[in-house]
Amino acid sequence: MKRVLSYIIMLGLFSSGMVVGQTEKTSPLQKGRIWGYIFGDMIYKAAGDTLVWGKTQYAGIEKHALGADLRRLYLGYDYDINEDFSVKVLFEGSAGVTMPSGKFGLSIKTGYLEWKNVLPFIPNSSFKVGLIPTPIFSFPEKTWGYRSIEKEALDLRGLGRSVDQGVSLSGSFDKNNRSGFTFLVGNGTGNKPGVDKHLELSGSLFKKLANAHISIEVMGDYLRKDERTQRAVTRGFFSVQQPGWTFGTEVSSVFNTETVSGELKDVNSLLLSVFFSNNLSFLGDNWRSFVRYDFYDPDLDYHAEAIYESPSQHYNEHAIWVGLHYKLEQKINIMPNVVINSYTKKNENLIDRTSTVVPRITVYFLFGDR
Repeated sequence: MKRVLSYIIMLGLFSSGMVVGQTEKTSPLQKGRIWGYIFGDMIYKAAGDTLVWGKTQYAGIEKHALGADLRRLYLGYDYDINEDFSVKVLFEGSAGVTMPSGKFGLSIKTGYLEWKNVLPFIPNSSFKVGLIPTPIFSFPEKTWGYRSIEKEALDLRGLGRSVDQGVSLSGSFDKNNRSGFTFLVGNGTGNKPGVDKHLELSGSLFKKLANAHISIEVMGDYLRKDERTQRAVTRGFFSVQQPGWTFGTEVSSVFNTETVSGELKDVNSLLLSVFFSNNLSFLGDNWRSFVRYDFYDPDLDYHAEAIYESPSQHYNEHAIWVGLHYKLEQKINIMPNVVINSYTKKNENLIDRTSTVVPRITVYFLFGDR
C-alpha cells in the first residue's frame, strides 16, 4: 500500500509539473490534483455504562476513557482528462482500517471514471462507473456540513452504504440545477469485493425553491440480500439555508428482514434527524454554533417477549451533538463539542441504560488543491 501511495503522489506531482511547464500547449483541465483532509478528537467519556452494544460511536467504550481518536484521513487524487472525462481516486484511513501489525492502514474509498455531459438533452448530466458514491447519504450530509462531527443519520446506524461498485446517472431538470436526480445500480457490497445475482438500486430526486434557499429531497434504496432477506429505505429531507444559518430535517423509514425469535420477520424502523447551525457574529466572523438531534426506533412493531439479533433493538435511542466551530484559518477548524446518547427502554423488565456523555475537541483540517 505504501508503494501504491508513493506512485500516486509521484504521478500527481509529475502531472502538475507538466501543466506548469506546458501552459501554452495544454488545457488547464489536463492536470492532476492531490487533496485530502483529516479529522479527529481529544475525547473523555464522562458518563455511560459498560455495555458494548449500541449504534452510536461511543456506546462500547468504557467510562472515563481518555485520549486521542483519529477518526478519518482522506487522500484523494483527481485527474481531468478533458472537458468531458475525469478520473477520481480516494483513499481512506481510520481506526477501522488497520494493517496486520495493528497500525493505521489505507483502504480504497472510491475509484471511478466520470463522463460529464453524457446526455446533451439533460443539463449537468454525469455518468460514473467504478467504485462510486451513492445517493443514500450525500444530499443531507452536504447540507449538514459537519461530517467531521458525525455521519449522516442513516450512515451512522449502518443503514446503507456511502459507496458501491456499479454505475450511476445524474443530471438536472433545468439549466440552473434547481432540480435533478441521481440513479444508481450497484453490487450492494460497498467497497468490499463481491458479486452475486442480486443488485442494489438507489434513486434520489431533489428540488430547490426560493432562490435555492429551500431544498427538498426524496430518496429510495432497495437491496435484496439473498433469497429470503431484503432491505428497503425511504427518506424525505427538507432544509432552509440562509446566509447566517442552516436548518435541516430528515425522516427515514427502514424495512428489514431480520431474525426475530429464530424466525425471519419483517422489522420496520424509524429514524428522525434535525439539525441547526448559525453564525455567531458577536464573537467574530470565524465562529459558528451547531446542534443536532437524532431519534431512532429500531422496531416500530416491538414485541417485549421477542428475541432480537441485537439487544439494542429493545431500546429507542436519542442522540444529541452540540458545539462551537472556530475557523482558525481557511482550512483549519477547531470544534469543541459534546456528544450525548440516551436510551429509552421499550420493556419495563429491561435494565436501565446510563446515558453516554462524551466531551471532546474535534480538529478538522484540509490540504491540497481543492
